[in-house]
Amino acid sequence: MPFQQRAGLMRKSLLLMAALAVFGCGGSDSNNFNAGSLPVAKIGVIAPLQAGLTDFGKGIRNSVQLAVDQANASGRFQVRFVVDARDDSSTPSVGLAAAQSLAADPSVIGVVGTYNSGVASSVQPVLASAGIVMISPGNTNPTLTLGPDTSNPVRPFTNYFRLVVPDSIQGSELGDYAYNVLNVRKVAVVSEDKAVSLALVDAFTTKFTGLGGTVAIRSVFPDPTTDFTSVISDVKKTSPELIVFGGEYATAAPFRAQATTQGLTAPLMGSDGIKDQAYITAAGAASAGDYASSVGAPIANQPGGAQFLSAYQSAGFGEPPSDFGPYAFDAAALIIGAVQRRGIDRAAVISEVQGVNASGVTGTLSFDAFGDTRNKVVTLYRVEGGVFVPKNTVIVP
Repeated sequence: MPFQQRAGLMRKSLLLMAALAVFGCGGSDSNNFNAGSLPVAKIGVIAPLQAGLTDFGKGIRNSVQLAVDQANASGRFQVRFVVDARDDSSTPSVGLAAAQSLAADPSVIGVVGTYNSGVASSVQPVLASAGIVMISPGNTNPTLTLGPDTSNPVRPFTNYFRLVVPDSIQGSELGDYAYNVLNVRKVAVVSEDKAVSLALVDAFTTKFTGLGGTVAIRSVFPDPTTDFTSVISDVKKTSPELIVFGGEYATAAPFRAQATTQGLTAPLMGSDGIKDQAYITAAGAASAGDYASSVGAPIANQPGGAQFLSAYQSAGFGEPPSDFGPYAFDAAALIIGAVQRRGIDRAAVISEVQGVNASGVTGTLSFDAFGDTRNKVVTLYRVEGGVFVPKNTVIVP
């Protein structure tokens, strides 16, 4: 969609008044500036855009663009913001190259991303060395903020923040839901060998077994895997009531389809990595009755969710925002607001983000001493009628 058309839309609606508070703007229209004379501040995006989990990545990119378009169209900023979106293809080496390129550009003031936790591990040190704030709308591996020994947490990078709950929380909530709501007592745990996937199933296992449940089998397969015949055969022998899956939709969908074909029909339960329409589309009818957690409340139920969805749809983007779009918008808004208050100063922006306490699309935007969000919300979904239907939203203390 041409910028002029999007800008016209933003002048009519100015997406969210809550976002203007994050941006640091007052209500007066007297602070209009000549865009042609303004300094440029770039907000980088690192996300899967060409390969990998593109359903998530494109929604993240579009949501950052929406925030930037709104800010520029308001005429209330002494900076012209520009989005510089880079593909990471859900691959750490590709994300590393993207981060190096952004870090070398002195006009880049902040980065929204990544989605994949494995990519984040490669990107974090590059942006930290350059003193660039990094705000993730999707990373869930607990070690990204707590370090490798989460029982003795040490923050690895003070420039890194995330707006979503980690897998330690999602996995625990899934374990509680399986035991106390679904009344499941015996599960099979199946996971990719990626650190983020293992963190999820480990958190599930700790909670579920602590409540009295049994893990009949734990099977870890290498990423990538496309033929799950042997894994399914082993799992099937244990007759689980539920299959707990660690991985994303690109892997979970073929596993689900193959399992059903081979007579393993127990419902599958995963986290935000599978909670996308792409999972249902790829797995087909076999996905009916499966479960997934995801970050936050359903978008329409978030404080600014209805307005966000309306503006996003009106902007004419070709892809849906996914559950991570509102968080990407809020991440961009935090960077924009920090620049407005502190100027184009990388260190000052990091300091401003660390101390922020504001309201955004997703609710309260605030971080603890490790860079984790204080707004801890998880929703559990079930596949019904070809879509994910929310069943329970939990606010975690």
